[in-house]
Amino acid sequence: MLKAKGLDKKYGRQTVLQQASLEVNSEIKALIGINGSGKSTFLKIVAGIVNPDGGQVLINQRDVTGLPPEFRHVGYVPQHPALFQHLTVKDNVLYGLRKDAKTEYTKVIEMLGLQDVLHKRPHELSGGYKSRASLARALVPQPQILLMDEPLTGMDVVLKERILPDFRRVLKELQVPVLYITHDPKEAELLSDSYAVIDNGKIHSVDTWKEAFDMIHTSILQAYSC
Repeated sequence: MLKAKGLDKKYGRQTVLQQASLEVNSEIKALIGINGSGKSTFLKIVAGIVNPDGGQVLINQRDVTGLPPEFRHVGYVPQHPALFQHLTVKDNVLYGLRKDAKTEYTKVIEMLGLQDVLHKRPHELSGGYKSRASLARALVPQPQILLMDEPLTGMDVVLKERILPDFRRVLKELQVPVLYITHDPKEAELLSDSYAVIDNGKIHSVDTWKEAFDMIHTSILQAYSC
């Protein structure tokens, strides 16, 4: 579904990604890394928001490296719900939607339990409902892959533990491949099928969230010892 091969990225003299490669098939894959490890840059390159200095991005075996975001058929859920404050939840989710996607809209709204807040505006919603609305807007156009960039940042642990299993149920039922960015291995465990760690701009596959935690813990200790 997604194959990123040998991605390089520098900002000035700072190397952010070094030959970063990752595959996401029919799964929810968590990419785990500490702040500043390059995980958001990697995601934005896949989405087409940032251009790489080298490497390729393929989605369903199609090279999309040089394509703008609107031609990639990628869903993107940012760190903070980017909802239009002057629009209702319904209008936010339907914004820019093709007419032939209305059936998917009804299905996603019901699955995420948004029926009772469709008339409300973002400032009237709890953090959990804002996250659900943001996810709905990304899912309704039926993307070929969904990218989630730490979408529950700032949410308390109790709410995360309640909302993540709901997200997982919806994503698995819709059979959408997902790349989920997080700095929290425990959060990754609640949502994901497989795991990778990004450290110093390089990506390593790991078997469990605990292995990811150990790798990140080692990276933090090394950073503080320098």
